[in-house]
Amino acid sequence: MDKARQEKQATVVRAQGEARSAELIGDAIKKSRSYVNLREFENARAVAQILERSQNKVYLDSAGLGLNVGDTASDKAAKRSGQ
Repeated sequence: MDKARQEKQATVVRAQGEARSAELIGDAIKKSRSYVNLREFENARAVAQILERSQNKVYLDSAGLGLNVGDTASDKAAKRSGQ
């Protein structure tokens, strides 16, 4: 009975922490898109590392990795707004 109570409390605390984390990330994104840009870069690096270890040959351009390094800030803003 005590173990179940502890597990329930741990779940509640974990959910509260995740909610606070999401709130802080949302605030950071409102102030600056830099956080999103950083996450995009980190995700592209993770994909590149997975592909590097793969036995298969895969050829991707920067858009395939999600970097879109050739896009200007206005290009990226246009894509976000759906134009």
